[in-house]
Amino acid sequence: MERNEVGTLAARFKRAISESKINALGRAVRFSYRERIITPYRLVVSLLVGLSTGRVETLADIQRCFNAHFGTAVAYKPFHNQLAKARFADLMRELTDRLLRQWVVRVLGSTSGGAFSEFRRILIQDGSSFALKETLREVFSGRFTQISPAAVELHVSLDLLNESLSCVSLTADTASGRAELPPANTLSGALLLADRGYYCLHYLRDLISAQASFLIRATGHINPLVLAAYGPNGEPLRGCTHKWLKEIKRLPKRQAADLDVCWQVDGQALQCRLLLTWNPQTREYQYLITNLPRERYSPADVVRAYRLRWQVELLFKEWKSYANLHAFDTGIPCIAEGLIWAAIAAATLKRFLAHSTQVLMGVEISTRKVAMCARHVLLPIFQALIAGKAAALLGALSDALEYLARNAQGAHPKRVRQSGRLQFGLVPVLEMA
Repeated sequence: MERNEVGTLAARFKRAISESKINALGRAVRFSYRERIITPYRLVVSLLVGLSTGRVETLADIQRCFNAHFGTAVAYKPFHNQLAKARFADLMRELTDRLLRQWVVRVLGSTSGGAFSEFRRILIQDGSSFALKETLREVFSGRFTQISPAAVELHVSLDLLNESLSCVSLTADTASGRAELPPANTLSGALLLADRGYYCLHYLRDLISAQASFLIRATGHINPLVLAAYGPNGEPLRGCTHKWLKEIKRLPKRQAADLDVCWQVDGQALQCRLLLTWNPQTREYQYLITNLPRERYSPADVVRAYRLRWQVELLFKEWKSYANLHAFDTGIPCIAEGLIWAAIAAATLKRFLAHSTQVLMGVEISTRKVAMCARHVLLPIFQALIAGKAAALLGALSDALEYLARNAQGAHPKRVRQSGRLQFGLVPVLEMA
């Protein structure tokens, strides 16, 4: 690891969490007009330190973190008043968006000619919901009114090659997930993986028009016209063609069925490829709709590729287990939302450290392990940042990279290549471009 590489990392770190820029952001979103003791910068840094280095249960934990790191004696009430500002959520949302754009490191590539090598981006779309304090039900209504009358859902687009978010939005739990899908015209040359909550024929039509690829799970209620039907080895299936799907009496359960199907969407034919696999536990079929070409992606490849969606579930687990994404005891909507964005920002910081460690130290890194142990190296980094000591920041970042390279390496690299996210020819990037 060269010193100039650590210097580049330090510059990216300081640029994203610049005191002047964060204070300017606070003014731009009208969070603050005059900078007194609790400036936007100090508030943001306190939130990042608290949420990324330990368990935060109450707002008072953040207030005590603020006083400890900035040598102040701010009482709880005035600190709470800053969080209760209507623009607090706007400040944290805009900051998180900035971090997501600036802290991007390419950590996966593809072998020449291998599976997925034709895609510039591989996006995984999914959502995760959790309950809030019941008094927030009017703002953030939950789907399960008896159990969780107040709840939110986070809709994310995870870029698999960067292992970071390209987009994240927050809605009430009752809002439709389809409205949060990335615009189809922005996905040219990309592959989109999504669960059945995002299934929409109009959206599939728009993806095809945009020359995007997709692999989306459909609901069990679909009933397209079957144009052709094949077994897992390409053999034709008898008695299946030119029938509606629900009219077919027998479909294979031990092996996948690979169908060419058609719908009418606004008077025009929409043709896709439909993979059916039988789940003996639930005793129902799984329906996967795609436009990946049959000659390049076999039924088994398509089914295994859909399992890459598990990567976004690991991201949600990191947020909830190691970045304090949980319901705080507050009935003020802007505080509840602002703390959600702050938790995502803290998790983004840890992933940035994980990815930087991989490319600078040349070792495959587990983002989960970094999420667990980064708290041991973050305090010196923030202390140097707050003190404005460039040399100390370089030293703290160097120590952090060396510590993570020793303590956060992936435990099973062979298994990841055989059955994990690298099985399709994706390879880890182990040096800076």
